[in-house]
Amino acid sequence: MAGAVRPWLAPLSLGGLCLVLASAAVAEPARLPARPPLAATFARACTIALPETQPLFAGKEAEAADDDENGSDDDSDDTDDDDEDEDDGDPPERGLILPGSGTCLSITGTVSAGLQRDSFKVSRNGPPAPPPATSFPTSAAFRIATSHQLASGLVVGSAFGFTLNSPVDGVGETTLDEATILIGPWTFGLDTSRFSFWTGDDFIFSTRAPSRTVGLIALELPLTESWTATLSLEDTALGNGSATSTTSGAPATPSLTSLAPARSFPDGVARLVYEAGGWTVHGALAVREAPSGSARPGRAGIIGVTYEREVFGATSSLTAQIAAGIDAAPYIGSQLDGRLVNRVLFGTDPTRGFSALVSTRREWTDEIATNAFISRYWLEVPLAGQAKGDIRIDRVAANIVWTPVEGFKAGIETSVAWAKIAIAGREIQAGLAGRQISTQLFLERSF
Repeated sequence: MAGAVRPWLAPLSLGGLCLVLASAAVAEPARLPARPPLAATFARACTIALPETQPLFAGKEAEAADDDENGSDDDSDDTDDDDEDEDDGDPPERGLILPGSGTCLSITGTVSAGLQRDSFKVSRNGPPAPPPATSFPTSAAFRIATSHQLASGLVVGSAFGFTLNSPVDGVGETTLDEATILIGPWTFGLDTSRFSFWTGDDFIFSTRAPSRTVGLIALELPLTESWTATLSLEDTALGNGSATSTTSGAPATPSLTSLAPARSFPDGVARLVYEAGGWTVHGALAVREAPSGSARPGRAGIIGVTYEREVFGATSSLTAQIAAGIDAAPYIGSQLDGRLVNRVLFGTDPTRGFSALVSTRREWTDEIATNAFISRYWLEVPLAGQAKGDIRIDRVAANIVWTPVEGFKAGIETSVAWAKIAIAGREIQAGLAGRQISTQLFLERSF
């Protein structure tokens, strides 16, 4: 049987061999150089990834999430819930992955311009009040951020931000707001103090006043799905003292705080934050090196709360905070208060005082929102051999903001500030103490 089969196989084998040779002959001239992948040719959209650290104490919510990842019949419901969570939070920071790189790069900025009218009134015993003034303040803030996820899953990122302010009396001001490197849960560089809570982002003055930044090394530790702890070492002089320059060639006028001798040790800050159900609760403690002549270290504490919910069909929020400190003046008050106090106090001055603030926001429609706040700052300066010095600052501000499209807003804001400064032997510049009323018409464009 084997000899009978071979004559039938011979034609098939010969035909198959011819077919293979013909195919090879036709395919050989069609070879082309390999093309680079499409991802290496064009930039791709991406979002800046933030480090995600597993909570130290996983609760029922985390266990339920793990069960859903392992397998669940309600995948569509979970997707809907995730979409709702993304809508409730801040939108992700979008960028591009450049060709040949696995790093996401994002460049954002805000340009603000307006018309401002200021009027002053001082006490009879103080220096003469400046005349009413009209100005056209402008500012531009830029931020460059990167994010890269290593093969191990570790996220490495960086951020660099600065603000350019319009010249005042021929002197412009450039402020370095942020210069950080993120490695997983660690943050190194220049950034906002982890002690701070309310930042005043809903008010135009926040884009015109230098940011309240410090040099820091911070570690963020999620405890549960709702609780997060942060530990940081901070240097207030690095942020407030060295982050400002001028654009006209004239030297910047340094604050008295920046003229103080450098501290031997950085400040220590511990923070605990709770976020759930429309509530945000922030508590922090700060300890710093004792000023000269004091046997105990400086210390400060803060408690801040924000509650957001819908009231009569409109989203409303209420924020309140109170901070107190002994020999820790840089940690209390708003950035406007701190900027004024730094011009009349030395870093070695003993101090004790507190600050309190209440702020509210209501979104009447998708385009119209109103904001208001009231604050008090009080600081006692018990200098040796004289009566106690006293600094008091009260502020009230309100605005109405129109946002017709995303990234653009216009509005009007009015603020009143009362400042009383009484420190023996210190020269108080005109305009620092007394009453100041400011009204601003502003336009702001973000990209």
